[in-house]
Amino acid sequence: MTSVPVTIQDRLPMAAGAIRRPAGASASGLTFSDVVRILKQHIFLIVFIWFFLTAVTGVITWYLQKYHEQFKAETMIEVQAQGVRDPLRIESNIHIQVEMLNRWLTNHAQMVKQHRVLDAAFKDPGVQATSWYMEGIQRVGAAKLFEQLKEALNVAPIPNSSFLLVTFTAPNKKDAATIVNTIVRKYLETTRVESKTALSTQLEAMTAQLNILEKQLEAAREEKERYIGNSIREPGVVSGLNVTGEQWRALATEASRLLAEQLMLKGVWDNIKDMDPSQLALSPQMQINIQQDPQVMALNNTVVGLQQQYQSLLGRVGPQHRELRSLADQIAAAERARDEVIQQKENEIRAFQVTSAETAWLNALKAQLALEERIKEYEDAQRDLESKLARVTSLEERQAMLKAQYERLADFVQQLRLLDSSQETVSVRQVGTAVEPLKRSFPRWELNMPVGSFLGLLAGVGLALLLEVANTSIRTPRDIVRHVRVPILGTVPHLDDEEVDIERIELAAHTAPRSMIAEAFRVVRTNLLLSSPAERQRSVLITSSKPEEGKTSVAVNMAITIGQSGRRVLLVDANFHRPTLHTLFPKVRSEGLSNILIGRGRLEDLAVPSELPNLDVLPCGPIPPNPTELLSSRYMAELLSQAADRYDQVILDGPPVLLMSDALVLASAVDGVIMVCRAKSVSRGVIQRAREQLERVNGRIFGAVLNAAQVARGGYFREQMRSYYDYQPEEAVLTGSARALPGTPGDNDSEDESRS
Repeated sequence: MTSVPVTIQDRLPMAAGAIRRPAGASASGLTFSDVVRILKQHIFLIVFIWFFLTAVTGVITWYLQKYHEQFKAETMIEVQAQGVRDPLRIESNIHIQVEMLNRWLTNHAQMVKQHRVLDAAFKDPGVQATSWYMEGIQRVGAAKLFEQLKEALNVAPIPNSSFLLVTFTAPNKKDAATIVNTIVRKYLETTRVESKTALSTQLEAMTAQLNILEKQLEAAREEKERYIGNSIREPGVVSGLNVTGEQWRALATEASRLLAEQLMLKGVWDNIKDMDPSQLALSPQMQINIQQDPQVMALNNTVVGLQQQYQSLLGRVGPQHRELRSLADQIAAAERARDEVIQQKENEIRAFQVTSAETAWLNALKAQLALEERIKEYEDAQRDLESKLARVTSLEERQAMLKAQYERLADFVQQLRLLDSSQETVSVRQVGTAVEPLKRSFPRWELNMPVGSFLGLLAGVGLALLLEVANTSIRTPRDIVRHVRVPILGTVPHLDDEEVDIERIELAAHTAPRSMIAEAFRVVRTNLLLSSPAERQRSVLITSSKPEEGKTSVAVNMAITIGQSGRRVLLVDANFHRPTLHTLFPKVRSEGLSNILIGRGRLEDLAVPSELPNLDVLPCGPIPPNPTELLSSRYMAELLSQAADRYDQVILDGPPVLLMSDALVLASAVDGVIMVCRAKSVSRGVIQRAREQLERVNGRIFGAVLNAAQVARGGYFREQMRSYYDYQPEEAVLTGSARALPGTPGDNDSEDESRS
């Protein structure tokens, strides 16, 4: 026993390790190894269904051969047109030609099966002499026999050729060949007659259409000439000479020039109309013109004459002479008169400049407006002319189209006339005569048996997979890891698969230590001890999701195997609803766990040593009315702490998780929980809900034990058990136990007592 005391308060919870799943496999999907295992497990079912359906296929094929065998006779028809093309559409695309050929063959395939052809063949004396006809008339009557004729006849184009494959199926070889030859012969006769009639009808229709087209072409020519003569009077327009258009373009050019000149004159007028006339500058020419004015010149001459007199007189008299002053006054008066006349002339010229600028702008604007009116007239005339030319072009195109159609239709009518004068309008001939078939077409052993065998194998495999998918119970350790997602501590085989005689599986680890079941419990013990440090698993609760899953068997055998390893173990019956340990260990006291939890007993007084090594048992005691309250009390925590100090391992046999809340209370108090799953009795959903309940109360799950696992074909458990017993001594296998060791019951009485 370890010297490190671990109490409930000292426990450190450790999270359970995550379960690693194979890469690429989902939690609920089937892997390749799963499929192989399923096939091995259901191999007998698969083989049975396989051979059964194969045999059924053989029986059905034999029955059909004996009573409903059929023979198929076939022949071919070559169908070719004589080269007549569509007169109004010329196609050169090879894909379109192939499509037309396929459509042609499909049409003739339907013509072979038309009522007229089949009715003629049905009434042919050769067909009526066959056993197919005579027996069919007596059996189903003429109407239904005719429908059977249509169903048994098959006509299909042969791809990438001009041949039709015609087949007929009948119970008699000779009848099949006779009927298919008769149908083809009637088809050839009907086709030749109908094609000749159809060609004559088509020739008449095309000739009438050609005459109509000729009249339309002549009417189109006359309409064009009449329209040109009545609507277009300007010579040369139709041939491309357009005088109106040339004049319109010339006027448009002149209008652009006038618009620029008008804008320039308007700018000049806008600049001078609001100015003071005195501010207008005079050009040198204008000043010269003013000086050359007669009035100004006369005044200038007067001034010059007076100045000459003044100079002449100044040489004779003094400056203050009376006559000299009079001449000076006359000169000043003449100059003033001259300047006034010059100023008047300048004002007149400036006024004339303003008036001339306005007049020039108005004249230019008037000329521009008049030119625009003329341009509008020519533009309207040009638009009307273009509309008339478009009408002429439309009439010419219509005339050309009618002419092209007329020429193609005339060529087509010529071909129809040549074809109508020949012997055949459509080249249709039978390629070879149908002969009696050498083997039956239905049923076919070489096809039915492989298909039936394959379907049988497929049905067997499908049924096996369906059974596997539909079964949601926990059956293998892989199911626990994949669906429940908790570690698997071990697998305990079913008692029926055990080769050693075991009376009570609860004591198998003691009464049959060489058995496979005992070895399985030792594997569980080892995996538990290695799952975490020993001080973190001092108290372990053994529970299950529902009753009857073998949790008591697992708890007792776990306690026995741990005790056999030299560790002191306390086995506690914590199931107040269905206690069991007192039946396995009859020497225990009537008091037990319930007395301790109500404070009327102590662990060291009520824990009874068993006859098994290192194993003490604490029964449940009297069943209390309130077990959940007792298990959640402080006395329970103190009990687990005391037990952890006195024992190396405390194993609690608890109630089911989904039925009683006691298990959840215990799970939150102990170091960890071991879940027991009985194979094939608990579903995945149930065990998943139990795991979720434990996780909600922070219960640590050490792992799960798969109990009562049955040996299944395809699983490793079968080979493991066989190898285990092959490896043991023969006498150990027969007796189920080894030589007694000290402290182990050796006589029969004690062994029987321990088993009871």
